[in-house]
Amino acid sequence: MIPLAFAAGCIGGFLRLRPVAVGAVGTAAVTIGFVGALAALAPLSGTNGPERAHAQNVDDVLLAAAPLPPTSAMIVDIPDRPSRPPLEPGALQPAERTVHVGRGDTLLKLLMDQGFDRNDAHEAIDALRPVYDPRRLRIGQAITLTYVPQPAVDQPGEAAQRSLVGLRLSKSYDREAVVGRVVEGGFEAFESEKQLDLQVARASGSIRNSLFEDGASEGVPARVMVDYIRLFSYDVDFQRDIHAGDRFDLLFERYQDSEGAIAHDGQVRYAALTVAGKTYRFYRFETQDGEVDYYSENGESVRKALLRTPIDGARLSSGFGMRRHPILGYSKMHRGIDFAAPTGTPIMAAGNGTVRFAGRRGGYGKYVSIRHNAEYDTAYAHMSRIAPDVTPGKRVKQGDIIGYVGTTGRSTGPHLHYEVMVNNQQINPMSIKLPSGTKLAGKDLARFRAVRRAIEERLDRMPSSTLIAQAPAD
Repeated sequence: MIPLAFAAGCIGGFLRLRPVAVGAVGTAAVTIGFVGALAALAPLSGTNGPERAHAQNVDDVLLAAAPLPPTSAMIVDIPDRPSRPPLEPGALQPAERTVHVGRGDTLLKLLMDQGFDRNDAHEAIDALRPVYDPRRLRIGQAITLTYVPQPAVDQPGEAAQRSLVGLRLSKSYDREAVVGRVVEGGFEAFESEKQLDLQVARASGSIRNSLFEDGASEGVPARVMVDYIRLFSYDVDFQRDIHAGDRFDLLFERYQDSEGAIAHDGQVRYAALTVAGKTYRFYRFETQDGEVDYYSENGESVRKALLRTPIDGARLSSGFGMRRHPILGYSKMHRGIDFAAPTGTPIMAAGNGTVRFAGRRGGYGKYVSIRHNAEYDTAYAHMSRIAPDVTPGKRVKQGDIIGYVGTTGRSTGPHLHYEVMVNNQQINPMSIKLPSGTKLAGKDLARFRAVRRAIEERLDRMPSSTLIAQAPAD
């Protein structure tokens, strides 16, 4: 008979993804324990994100209305973890070892190197395949092995053999692939969500060099800083509007594992940028229809009908208006603006719409035009190549890649020539007052105001930065 304390220990151990208590009956007891744990942790279907993040206070509940990243995490209280029952007399201490993938390693080689039976290793790998492809192993990736040492009764004095009980490895920041031995024989696999704690981090500072560099120096991860900057691309010309002394402030999600290590940096919850004395503030929010967007203080979407700059990291090299043409040699009206960027830099659709033209067009070289509505059109010229799926009649969304920077047509170097047409008349993209996006109303507006108040109360209580500032590079 399997001791009850042992079975509870197995289930508790697998629920915590920790070593299970192994009774004197050895592997058979572990297998029964794994079956119980497997039943308790049924394979996931359609579930995303860490669902056991801590709720610290009422603010977190309100902040939960602004969806969690890039999955939909729930903020709930976690009961205290059950303590492991004491081992019974004569019980064997289970063993757990973490190994790391080296250059040229395969999972089979790693298991064999650890002294496991070849047949067990093959069966465990075969069970793993539907959940995780072993060919995706990366150099340095950690694999945790659980096993039971078996005393070598027939050959006293020799090292004990190892009986593989299970293994686990990380699939993503919030999921693990778990393999365990089952009582019927062989192994089974499933996915498990990692237990992660959701934190909200803050960073703020003054701009001295560039917004990106100064954010990074305050400890903001590069991906988070890129997302933050993009929020303001509808309203701010980063080439001309940003000056020393302007300020930035943001809240973003940060997930920590049970040991306090950072597992993942999530979405920006709040973003503020002060430019020439004017402060823009945006809040992340999900409507009742499930649409996620950022909204200003009065509930207007940050998204405009058109992007002012449909290319990242480019330099404005030529403005709108009369100029001396660099090739023709005489003054000519320049009916667009030019962004200098390396060949191959992606070009985005400035807004939702339908492709009207895609191909070569005289001095424009490789050229795409998009009709956004009855009033607005945009055009993109001198591309090195047009995206393969961009053809006349194709529907595109704002931010879709439609082509890549080049120097085709009448051009002296790689750049994007960008035009905005209003009622078929070219106008200056930098001076146009762009039509706004959606505006919240009714229940969505009331919920948004609650989320905004919760964020503002949190900002009042938090220090200006919860991150460790990074020393600037020499």
